[in-house]
Amino acid sequence: MGGWGTGSFENDDAQDFLGQLKSLGIDDLKQILARVADERDYIEAPESGVAIAAAEVIAALKGAPSQTMPREIEEWVGKTQGGSTSELKELASRAVSKVRTNSELKDLWLEAEGLNEWSASLRDLEQRLAD
Repeated sequence: MGGWGTGSFENDDAQDFLGQLKSLGIDDLKQILARVADERDYIEAPESGVAIAAAEVIAALKGAPSQTMPREIEEWVGKTQGGSTSELKELASRAVSKVRTNSELKDLWLEAEGLNEWSASLRDLEQRLAD
């Protein structure tokens, strides 16, 4: 993972996801989140970064964006006519929880001594998804 900060978009995998976002639909986000949320094993860093970025999109779609929401998400949300976000919120919450507790990304932040800050960022995302 090429990362430069603990924020949801401060790594190469999330930036790659943002570059592809305009070609993705709700069903694509649902698949990304379900793959991580339903995984029983350890989640690798690239999947973790993408799942967190996808969860940020869902938070923005439900009206609870991050304070540092990238313009790609703002544009995507503006063009997307979403129906109910309850299933997406649940998937996103489960995916974020999985990444926060059992992922390579968690272990990398532990090694880099940034785990507390990273965990706080994910707890903020979980709260925005829950509101």
